[in-house]
Amino acid sequence: MSIDEQNYSDRRRHARFELLDYAIVTKDGDTDSKRSVIVDISLGGLQLRSRQPFESGAKYSLVIARGNNTPISIKAEARHSKSIEDTDLWSTGFRLTPETAVERIEWVEYVHQVFKTQGESLIG
Repeated sequence: MSIDEQNYSDRRRHARFELLDYAIVTKDGDTDSKRSVIVDISLGGLQLRSRQPFESGAKYSLVIARGNNTPISIKAEARHSKSIEDTDLWSTGFRLTPETAVERIEWVEYVHQVFKTQGESLIG
C-alpha cells in the first residue's frame, strides 16, 4: 500500500468490507445500464469494477443483486474512476446518497449482513 493509499484509507469514516456482488449501474437521466462487480462496501460507500469508467461527480442508481435475496436499489455519486493497470477494468468509488429512509435502512441491513457473514466465516 502506498503512502497516498494509506492516507486516503485513514480519512475514511467507515470500515470497509470486501465482497463480490453484482450490481447494475444507471446514470441518472440515462436508460443505458452497465453491469459491474462490487468489491468492497462500507456504510458510506462502495467500490466496484467494471469494463467502463463512470463520470466523477455524476449521480447514479445502483441495483445490487444480493445473492438469493431481493435486490436493493440505492442512489450514489461517482467520486473517482481509474483504470486498473494491465487490465481492461476500471475501479470506481461511489459515495452513497440514499434518498429515502427505506434506502438507508436496506443499505445498513446489507452491510450488517456482509459483516456478520464475514465474522462467522472467520470463527469457522
